[in-house]
Amino acid sequence: MQGERNPDENLVALAARLIRPSDRLAPFDRLEIYHRQYWLRLREALSEDYPALESLLGAQRFRELAHAYLLHHPPRSPMLPEIGSRLPRFLREEPDWAAPLPHRLVVDLARFEWAKVSAFHAPEDPLPRREEMTTPEIRLFLQPHLSLLDLRYPVEAENPEALSPTSAPLPEPRRVVVHRQGATVYHKLLPREAFFLLGSFAKGLSLLQACERTAGRFPGLAPERFREWLQEWSSLGWLATSPSPRSRPRASKTS
Repeated sequence: MQGERNPDENLVALAARLIRPSDRLAPFDRLEIYHRQYWLRLREALSEDYPALESLLGAQRFRELAHAYLLHHPPRSPMLPEIGSRLPRFLREEPDWAAPLPHRLVVDLARFEWAKVSAFHAPEDPLPRREEMTTPEIRLFLQPHLSLLDLRYPVEAENPEALSPTSAPLPEPRRVVVHRQGATVYHKLLPREAFFLLGSFAKGLSLLQACERTAGRFPGLAPERFREWLQEWSSLGWLATSPSPRSRPRASKTS
């Protein structure tokens, strides 16, 4: 869209062939209204998926960020939950958008909020059978809805409404798992040993290999801890027996 004052003649002609005029508006003017509404809907979708980030940056700064992000990463799909998928990476690569806040704080918050969106819409793979969990050679994988976040800031503990450019949290490293049970998204803090073991399954290692890798990294870890963690993760539905790339969100809201 070239703007109403000096629209491209070819686009005006194309609009005239495809769209009927109304009593008050020419075809191009009707197309321009749709264009503006679509743009506003994209910004609204980002605001819905990143409410805490908007609170932290402030409304005006977030609007500017959304504008720059959408120009750099225009939508590839009509599914609105996919619109913000590249925002954490965009913020990682464009640190100026975080200023004057700590860059890692802004990136951590964006990663956490996107993990929640992804967890809500991602599919769930078949769960391991109970007897499979005692087979050392079995290869376990993480569910598509599960994300492992090694964070420097406690963004998961913050009330989104309390965040603002003048009330940023202090650094406090933590390891967070974001996952879904039923239709509800949860997050859980893990000790570094458990986080390391769970991350080993993301590499496609067998149960025995993952445990040996973790025991080598943390030689003082009690053997019963492995059994406790595996039982808990199995009950929470975190593990699967086949790798599954994250599919496109199966959402009800579209653009």
